[in-house]
Amino acid sequence: MNPKRILQAGVGRVVITPPVGIRMMGYTVQECVSESVERELTATALVLSDEATKVAMIACDILFIQSPHVDRIRERIGEAIGIPAEHVLINASHTHLGPMLPGWQADTPRQDELQRRYLATLEDSLVGVATMADSRRQPARIGAGTGHAQIGINRRERLPDGGIVIGDNPDGPVDHDVGVIRIDDLSGRPIANVMTTAAHTIVLGPRTSQLSPDYVGPAREIVESATGALSLFFQGAAGNVSPRCGIGSGGTEQFDDLRRIGTMLGGEVVKTWAEIRTHNQHGPRRIVQSVAAISLRDYEALPEACLEHFGVATRRLTLPMASPPDRQAAEANLDRYRKQLDESRAGDSVGAVHVAQRLVYWAESVMRTIDVGEPVTHELVCWALRINDIGIVAVNGEPFAELALEVKRRSPLAKNFFLGYSNGCLGYLPTPEAFDEGGMEVHESYQNYLLPTPFTREWGPAVVENCLELLEELESLSE
Repeated sequence: MNPKRILQAGVGRVVITPPVGIRMMGYTVQECVSESVERELTATALVLSDEATKVAMIACDILFIQSPHVDRIRERIGEAIGIPAEHVLINASHTHLGPMLPGWQADTPRQDELQRRYLATLEDSLVGVATMADSRRQPARIGAGTGHAQIGINRRERLPDGGIVIGDNPDGPVDHDVGVIRIDDLSGRPIANVMTTAAHTIVLGPRTSQLSPDYVGPAREIVESATGALSLFFQGAAGNVSPRCGIGSGGTEQFDDLRRIGTMLGGEVVKTWAEIRTHNQHGPRRIVQSVAAISLRDYEALPEACLEHFGVATRRLTLPMASPPDRQAAEANLDRYRKQLDESRAGDSVGAVHVAQRLVYWAESVMRTIDVGEPVTHELVCWALRINDIGIVAVNGEPFAELALEVKRRSPLAKNFFLGYSNGCLGYLPTPEAFDEGGMEVHESYQNYLLPTPFTREWGPAVVENCLELLEELESLSE
């Protein structure tokens, strides 16, 4: 081990709240555009480095940033702070009350203009906050811990007829871990912290007209007030997990739920953070004789904050999607959805128009795919970082909880963090078993993501095996 290999850490934050009036992205059925701001949306950057390697991790209050936008932003950040784009992680909290970005569903010239202008500002802001964090790097110590909070519930509810709906499945798998990373200066003063859990950010529902980071907002306020340092929230494997309160149905009650869920998360983060020591530890016991004999342990400084392991690895895999339907079936789908769109436009529900419009876009994409006549594939992007005994893996989709639990169970490292919604978001990444059970995530969600065909069973296992291989690759590296 090189005794001069010291961790450097810097943090920065920028507000990324869009102009009021922009459409929000997350609830296709949502009737309204944004009318006010519940809490500011932010992007927080953490840059870590040693003498040879540097990484930038950015936590964003947004549903997701898809390709090609996210690829361009990572390239720009890499150029700005002198690292490969592959060393940049952009994680989205997946709030359903963040701004719509170009390429999703603008539907009016005004919305198209708002979204294009906002995306340009967002790109500059993310590059700027990464540069800010890079300029603030200082020698640092790092530690990690894991708490537990029952804020999430498996949402694949089975009906009496065997169908699967978005609801409550109390017996279904959930990753209840609350992962915490503490980063201090060499004297133990906080620089930043990372928190992660896995639950959809949907406490505030589709009737809400306010831009909001959802439960992340109050959780972050609690953590930052207690620690005196900026906190980054990274979303985990929330693909089949809702908050315990469910999707907000409107009214004041959902804001009470927002405070409750945020407090549960923030409180657990603070408790776990307080248990992590980066600069001192108890020394040997000694006996002091008073009226009674007392066993005491003095604190002693931890050894110099040297890095034993620090490395990043990425992997891109092209995987097959299901085959498209035949042309006759595809044309029938397109005709049906166009009729649905016409009927919805004759009604008084803007949300129904949005849903029908989305289905028409999807059916048109299927026709284009058939015209091309080539197998349908998409790219899985896996990202991994190792810092001493801490392992972080991330994927570009909405992974089911079971995938994260399996990676953590089999990881060669002691402390593990599994993130979804990172460096893009293709869609839901289910387990193979989910294909037999059915449900929105398997049979419907790909349409909303404008994927011409569904994922196949091999995607879930590919997530697990490739994340583990990256961790094993980083674990095997020695000085």
